[in-house]
Amino acid sequence: MNDGWLVVASVLGLLVAVLVARRTATGLRTLRARALTPALSRRLARWVKPRSYSEAEFFRADGAGEPWARRRHEGLDRLAAILQARHPRSRAWGAAVREGFSDLRFTDANRVPFPFQRLMRERFDLCSVVSASDGPYLHDLDGQWTLDVSGAYGVNVAGFARYKEWMARGLERVQDLGPVLGPVHPVVAENIALLRQVSGLDEVSFHMSGTEAVMAAVRLARFNTGRKLIVCFAGAYHGWWDGVQPGLGSERHLDDCLVLKDLHPASLDVVRRRAREIAAVLVNPVQSFHPNTPPPSDAILLTSDVRRTEDASSRYARWLQQLGAVCTESGIPLVFDEVYTGFRLAPGGAQEHFGVRADMVVYGKTVAGGMPIGVVCGRKALMQRFDPERPMRIAYVIGTFSAHPVVMGAMNEFLRWLVEPSTAQQYEEMNERCAHWVRATNQRLADAALPLRVVHLGTVWTVLFTEPGRYNWLLQYYLRAEGLTLSWVGTGRCLSSMDFTDKDYDALQAKLVNAAHTMKADGWWLTAAEHPGRDKHMRAGLLREVIGSLVRVPRPLLNFYTEVMRRKKDDHHASHSNTINQLFHIVSSSAFLVCYALAFWDLTTAMWAGLAALFLRQIGHAILEPPCHDKEALLLGFNTRNKSLILGAYLVIPLVHLVRAEAWTGEALASIMATVGWQWFVWTLAVVGGRVVYLMWAHNVWLAMVWFVKLITDPLTDIAAYSPRYLRRSRCNADGRTA
Repeated sequence: MNDGWLVVASVLGLLVAVLVARRTATGLRTLRARALTPALSRRLARWVKPRSYSEAEFFRADGAGEPWARRRHEGLDRLAAILQARHPRSRAWGAAVREGFSDLRFTDANRVPFPFQRLMRERFDLCSVVSASDGPYLHDLDGQWTLDVSGAYGVNVAGFARYKEWMARGLERVQDLGPVLGPVHPVVAENIALLRQVSGLDEVSFHMSGTEAVMAAVRLARFNTGRKLIVCFAGAYHGWWDGVQPGLGSERHLDDCLVLKDLHPASLDVVRRRAREIAAVLVNPVQSFHPNTPPPSDAILLTSDVRRTEDASSRYARWLQQLGAVCTESGIPLVFDEVYTGFRLAPGGAQEHFGVRADMVVYGKTVAGGMPIGVVCGRKALMQRFDPERPMRIAYVIGTFSAHPVVMGAMNEFLRWLVEPSTAQQYEEMNERCAHWVRATNQRLADAALPLRVVHLGTVWTVLFTEPGRYNWLLQYYLRAEGLTLSWVGTGRCLSSMDFTDKDYDALQAKLVNAAHTMKADGWWLTAAEHPGRDKHMRAGLLREVIGSLVRVPRPLLNFYTEVMRRKKDDHHASHSNTINQLFHIVSSSAFLVCYALAFWDLTTAMWAGLAALFLRQIGHAILEPPCHDKEALLLGFNTRNKSLILGAYLVIPLVHLVRAEAWTGEALASIMATVGWQWFVWTLAVVGGRVVYLMWAHNVWLAMVWFVKLITDPLTDIAAYSPRYLRRSRCNADGRTA
């Protein structure tokens, strides 16, 4: 009997061990391919606290010197004045609606990295309000015509004039019906046939937006495969739905979305090995621009290292082909999110451009001829919304406005144009014009030694910064001052359309180059020669900011630190203006720091060396500095007269011993030195302790501690403040500030 139970227990233990081993192996393999940035960013979003740069910090975020900060200040003021003078009516319109229009406040916030936002909001209140279009130009409330490179977030492929025609003809076709929902207009049948032809897939489902269509595709994939896990790739954007938004912006726990690395063989291995769990692999082909990094947005451009691009036409195409092959052999649906790329790269979208066939394709933006739409095309087996074996099991995917007659009419106009034989040639010409512009523009940028280049995927183009910088995001404001209209992602993703002529591209090139020249002249892009240690300063500054945002410093402690540093600054201005005195302080402060450590092993040597440093320090104040005694007293420290009396006491102590000495031999003097060192130490404690007690009695404990901490940490801050890189010739003004 016992043997039987032992066998059963052994078998169960073996099964558990096998399952644990398999799960561990799967976890380790997945870890190699998993993108950790989205999960980390979600975690940081809960920890990072708000921070706004002061005006001084804003202009020196990369550690640049004061002359550069002044130049930047002047440049930013000039830029703000230009935009304010040029767009008064648009600004007034924005101010009137901003408090009641949350969408506008959101886009404003995402233009700029958050530490810079407060000051930018004070100086800039951009708002694009337009009333007409003519070719690729938009007419705003102030009567300005600006060149549009926003592409209406991707809608504008063929040119605004065509869409206006398609929208008008589409409305005309269905105007007798009006907004009848439920019954469908006959034009829907032709749209379905055309979409099946273009996508190469079996069935079609209409939705109201690209985000909604992605939601539908994911639900249908899960329903028809019986699996729940969706694989997507780091940095890819699939709309605002949190089910496939694994990074910032999603608050729910994601255990059904696995985020892997693009262009990584380990990701293919994970897809193959976890096929039984995966309902679909979701791909956004525009991700070829920025594999494994966030979607392009100026708000993330803290340094140039944040943003990279890839050659989409070769390496990424091979990657997609490999991914497609793995999905096919593993029985996993491959879903292309072509809300953005569909009908922009080629008449057949990214499937045609990259030479890869997907099992489901999601369209949006331009396919409705200028109207809002989302479309899912897929294989028949993936488009079922009910289970014939279980009649109560359904995939509830529907939308009230999903086949709105006006939308269907405009869509028909677009699709009929799309399949015309001449349209493919128009796509080729459009893409070649953009490619030629990119080559010519990059040559001009290189010739002018400007730190940016342009890269493109068809007519989708973006700015790539070639030098590290904290202010790359500012380029969007200089471009707006040159007369460009950009989307809320700024220079992160820009678009051209078929109605861009060579003349328009020449104008675009001039605006981009002029904006870059002006931005560089205003001091925002410093070379390594102009700003030695630039990269080190930026890395250290960002690290301090991240730690400062994550570590919760108690407010009283933060106030205490601020007060100490303020008094140090005031002290420097009041009585540390002379350059030689500053050099004396560097020497004495270095000696003090050594003496701090030496005192634990050899107090006598530490005190004698410390006194020598102290005398050197006070010579600078007594002889070299202007008479700023009153201002020193205001800082609650000792003024020069008080210091002279204290130093006199230090001198009297060894003199008394020398007078009382029986002989001045080396041995006798050595014994005196040790005694004097101890008495100096006691006198130092008495002076410092007495001053602390006096300040506690005359003021309060907090102020006494401020003075004490400032005193003992002065050697550290003096070295930083008076090192040769920061030496300034100055004088003590009547108001106590340094000139």
